[in-house]
Order: sequence, then structure tokens, then C-alpha cells
Amino acid sequence: MNDDHKKTLADYRHLVESKDITVHLSQDQQAMILKTYDNGLNALTDIDEMLLSAVIRQLKMSIHPDA
Repeated sequence: MNDDHKKTLADYRHLVESKDITVHLSQDQQAMILKTYDNGLNALTDIDEMLLSAVIRQLKMSIHPDA
């Protein structure tokens, strides 16, 4: 994607509504969230990135499963 056409937060607001969502995370997924928070995205290994990506995918499916 060209940098001139990066989507903004406003481009996604129409896809969501104000509601609570619930996701169930494994122990490793929970630990990955804490590790990422403490150390930042740049400190992640390839395996860490895969685990974090799985968490984000799970969140995405809970927020907007049709996209």
C-alpha cells in the first residue's frame, strides 16, 4: 500500500459500534500482551509476533467478524 493512501482511524469507525466484547486468551497469549506492553513492539521475536498476531486476529473477529 502506498504511504499516500494509509487509512486513518476515521476510516474504520463506521465498522464498529460502542459495545463490550469478550475474548478468551490462553496463558501464553496473556503473557505476550504483558511482554509487549513492557518491552514494545520492536523487541518482539518472530515467534512473539506470530503469537501477538493471533491475539489481534482473535480481537478482530470479535469486533467485526464479517470483514
